[in-house]
Amino acid sequence: MKKIYALLLLTLLAACSFTPRDTGSSFMFALQPVEVTGQGAAKDSLIVFAPTTAPELDTHRIALNKDGKRWDYYAGAKWSDFLPLLVQDNLTKTLEQSGLFKNVATSDSGLTGDKILKTEIRAFQAEYEAGSKAPVIKIRMNVSLVSRLERRPLASFTIKAERKATADTLPAIQSAFAAAFSEAQQQLVEKLEEKNK
Repeated sequence: MKKIYALLLLTLLAACSFTPRDTGSSFMFALQPVEVTGQGAAKDSLIVFAPTTAPELDTHRIALNKDGKRWDYYAGAKWSDFLPLLVQDNLTKTLEQSGLFKNVATSDSGLTGDKILKTEIRAFQAEYEAGSKAPVIKIRMNVSLVSRLERRPLASFTIKAERKATADTLPAIQSAFAAAFSEAQQQLVEKLEEKNK
């Protein structure tokens, strides 16, 4: 019986202990909005909904995938907020300063808008390929722009971004996440600008 308990304990520890030379017990991963100025006419207001995502990404923990088979999380590191809320906040700020819309607010602000932006996070993790020492950060989001009053879709598209970390350390992985997310936000502004023309 003791052997069974010991085996269970080791299994639980192994599931949460992956770390690339961990730098501390409270390493915080942050994301930032980007400054991208759009050229569309700022005539409509926009409401940004919190993204939907799979359960393994709906967390404050930093997800990783090994060989496309096993999900895990980095020990000693976390997002500064739950990932969907962090993405929503940054997309809102990026679109607010882009100039593409008259006003931009989140869905929990109590405000209404002419258009609604819905996103689904399909990938937001570090992936370790066989033989690679440092992970590749992969971000993929499905985006829908919807008319609030008519409830009809105005546009739908997918944005993808990848960035290989320079080393298998938490600071390098954080930098790669930040760079990939910046690229994804730039794509979002560019695609919405095309739809606004």
